[in-house]
Amino acid sequence: MSETTENGTKRYKLKEVCIRLAEGHPLYSDVPLSSPTAALDVMRKELSQYDREVLCVVNLNNKLKPINFNIVSMGSINGSIASIPNILKSGILSNAYGFLLLHNHPSGDVTPSREDIQTTRRCIEAGKIMDIPCLDHVIVGGGNSDYYSFRESGMVDFTSEKISMTAEQILRVNESDSTYKGGKETMPENGRKDAMFVPDFVKEAEEQIAKGVKLPTHEEVTIKFGKGLAEPFQSKDGREFMRITIPNQDTTDKTPWASFVLPAKAVHENQYGKGLWAKIPADGSTVVTKPTLQGQDAAGKNIWQDVKTHVPNTELKAMVEAYKTRAPQEKAVEHRESARDKLDALAKETVTKVSPEKAKAKSKPKKGPEL
Repeated sequence: MSETTENGTKRYKLKEVCIRLAEGHPLYSDVPLSSPTAALDVMRKELSQYDREVLCVVNLNNKLKPINFNIVSMGSINGSIASIPNILKSGILSNAYGFLLLHNHPSGDVTPSREDIQTTRRCIEAGKIMDIPCLDHVIVGGGNSDYYSFRESGMVDFTSEKISMTAEQILRVNESDSTYKGGKETMPENGRKDAMFVPDFVKEAEEQIAKGVKLPTHEEVTIKFGKGLAEPFQSKDGREFMRITIPNQDTTDKTPWASFVLPAKAVHENQYGKGLWAKIPADGSTVVTKPTLQGQDAAGKNIWQDVKTHVPNTELKAMVEAYKTRAPQEKAVEHRESARDKLDALAKETVTKVSPEKAKAKSKPKKGPEL
């Protein structure tokens, strides 16, 4: 832009713009937002309620605590336009150490599409360049607990050793129409499918989907237990864990209880502060340790040895929460003596003691004067 001065000369001006973060509406959690897992739980609940695809970024500090979240874009029922610069923008302005990427599939099918895989890889490579690593990309099902984690599935490489894509490949958005697809794939009319960069692992994933091979999804089960059953401890390398004991299902079984171990950050306090809960993958298993009697030594002492078994997580939930299905123990009904009963008993006792004395006094003959 230009303006003319009084002497007829022109001056050209270049405007300065200020970019600032503006706060929107917050989301609340019943547990402290002190880990990526806690932030994921909150955002998964939020995204599962949308009737269209929404792309969200959760920014984390250097202690992996969530700073904020940013809804990058909101699209149609089966697509959400995503731009790599827009995905990274809030993280740059927040001085984030890293970020988590989330989007939902309203259809409920959390199987990643080709665009999901490609955009995830672009975000990883862009994060390497900007020194803000992408830690995971999670797809959330609509209205259910299903989710798909790219990091857990091993579909893409999250290591930060080298950059394997060029800047052109990272920023290529298919003529500004890169979309997340939550089901049937459609391409823009002006999109050149053959000109896009397609890594070998993406092709393999597409072949698996085309053959009808369902990619792994992750449904969780929630285990609830009392505070008295959880014992915190620290490993030799400084990591914190919780040892959770499992009461014997048979109340007459007096052998030592079994136990299992979970990371301390996976165990949360309920909203009433009276119990604990943890989420574990429904399709996984957990090592359960049970002391088993092996015999007796020369002094007659019992010899116990820990036996470890892999228990499916769905069975583990039933073992820990067996108290919910256990029949209540019958208590012997004891008659409590009331104050009235005590008073009546005392009156009877008094009458019994006094009556014979009165009878004896009445039957005693009167003595007359001696003659």
